[in-house]
Amino acid sequence: MTLDWQSLYASILPFIPAEISADMTMVGTFLVSLCAVIARFWPRPATGSRWLIVYRLVNCIGMNGRHAANADDSRRGS
Repeated sequence: MTLDWQSLYASILPFIPAEISADMTMVGTFLVSLCAVIARFWPRPATGSRWLIVYRLVNCIGMNGRHAANADDSRRGS
């Protein structure tokens, strides 16, 4: 099962005041950008490290997928 964030956001958006939805969009964009930058420079922790969960979360939020410079890094040890 995959979660389609865009449709979820589009279905919730009409119920949120414009000022708040604009702020949510800005904060969300900032978080994705920040995680992308962090993922670019953060090497994968050793298997079994407690930081591995945080590392995977940062890679997921930062959309560090197929075309990223260190994309193979995020798939190792999964």
